[in-house]
Amino acid sequence: MGEEDNFTGILSNEQKYNPDFYNLNRIEVKYCDGASFTGDLEAVDPGTNLHFREARVFLAVMKDLLTVKGMINAQNAILSGCSAGGFASILYCDNFRALFPVGTRVKCLADAGFFINVKDISDASHIEEFFAQVVATHGSIKHLPASCTKRLNPAGLCFFPQYVAGQVITPLFIINSAYDRWQLDKSHFGAG
Repeated sequence: MGEEDNFTGILSNEQKYNPDFYNLNRIEVKYCDGASFTGDLEAVDPGTNLHFREARVFLAVMKDLLTVKGMINAQNAILSGCSAGGFASILYCDNFRALFPVGTRVKCLADAGFFINVKDISDASHIEEFFAQVVATHGSIKHLPASCTKRLNPAGLCFFPQYVAGQVITPLFIINSAYDRWQLDKSHFGAG
């Protein structure tokens, strides 16, 4: 991964393309686990030597940005992500808000992170099974909203934004295509 990315669209630093946010600081936190920064297991997977501790990574990055980089002094803050990161922006929206002083304007933006729990054309729940495996593998349940996990069984259902987004108090904006390729692959064909 490079140290810098060329942000475009709503993240562009050019006023003509991004008149509202062009002069803001932007930070991209990359990861490749697909668990939306919810993993939190002590054990290391012996077969793969993988560490599922993404929730700790998220907290460490936030701590560094707030205390070392000065984000605590921000007047405006936006938490955003795309795909699994978009879902993370829904999950962590209120927690992100709580990191700032009361006067800070905080909003969240989920881009393509609204995966829908639907059955495929054979009436199978492939995507529900897939997310249940993600939650189990990563130990994600402790970082899913208790207001959801207490109400839904299995708790893996709380990995679907449709069950948690309505409980977010901080202003949340959702951008989602009606025809997301990943969603179509997972929910309609059971492959991908």
